Amino acid sequence: MIGISFYLQDPQAETQIIHAANLGVKRAFTSLHIPEEKGDLVKRMIRLLKLAEDYGMEIHADVSLNTLDHLGIGKFTELWPLGIKGIRLDDGFDKETVISLSKVFSLSLNASTLNEDELLAVLGGGVEPESLIAWHNFYPRPETGLEEEFFHEQNRMFKKYGIPIFAFIPGAGSKRGPLHEGLPTLEKHRLMNPYAAGIELIQHVEGVYVGDQGTEDNLLEKLTAYKGLNILTIRVKSRHLQSGQYKLRPDVSQDGFRLQNTRVTANVEPSNTAARRLGSITMDNDAYGRYRGELQICKRNLGANHRVNVIGRVIEEDIPLLALLKPGQTIKLIIE
Repeated sequence: MIGISFYLQDPQAETQIIHAANLGVKRAFTSLHIPEEKGDLVKRMIRLLKLAEDYGMEIHADVSLNTLDHLGIGKFTELWPLGIKGIRLDDGFDKETVISLSKVFSLSLNASTLNEDELLAVLGGGVEPESLIAWHNFYPRPETGLEEEFFHEQNRMFKKYGIPIFAFIPGAGSKRGPLHEGLPTLEKHRLMNPYAAGIELIQHVEGVYVGDQGTEDNLLEKLTAYKGLNILTIRVKSRHLQSGQYKLRPDVSQDGFRLQNTRVTANVEPSNTAARRLGSITMDNDAYGRYRGELQICKRNLGANHRVNVIGRVIEEDIPLLALLKPGQTIKLIIE
């Protein structure tokens, strides 16, 4: 599942909700305890929640013990009639409160901080695992995002109990203030291409949410195409190719990704038979006989071969996507 995040003081929140909903995105996250937010937050929240409801979008809200004072409301159950159907609990909630809230809301536990004893205490109180979500934090300050191995350790714990896991990737383009440094769960994703970060998370967790409000560069379009149709988009530079879809072979070669049904009978003269680097796009020439025309994307650095023309290259920002390709994967090459 792909989700977006919107924030009460973001003037573009309405546009963002409508754009995402029109792409089939039906889940959104918002935070109801951001210290920097000021003003009539309840009125703004009601307006955004009504819009999301009109577009069939389900909202999960991050709440803390400060949320009631922050919004000027008396109890958490007052959020239900406003349109919030799921809440994600920040640190500090006792077991009794967690169990009580689980009877009203779809409940998300903090997957980044909860240990197994605390999880067992919640489950022991009668909350069914299938009614819970394990939802990781995002980390606005650089150098504070999760270590990858810790992330996987936490995930193994929740998977053992059959609890689905959600996590965040940074946005493309505009980042949420006040730091504007991205909102990833994993620190390694902070400066990574957000699309590559999203594809990586999709392979490990059930729900991937864009933490920032920015979804430029067709981020949602590409993520939903991958999640729904298994199409992975890669941007390339080439004067010899046109944008289009290709399918990888189901067998896995050591040195390159081989694109099916690309061989030709017409002549392919040797040209630019240069050394090949990771991400180079190649075409076999006439010297390879019946292989002529076959396209490959290099998985590692290779030397020059007089039978192989170098005809393009994956852009540097998209190189991390190569490690995420699967046998038989459909890829969409976009010429830049």
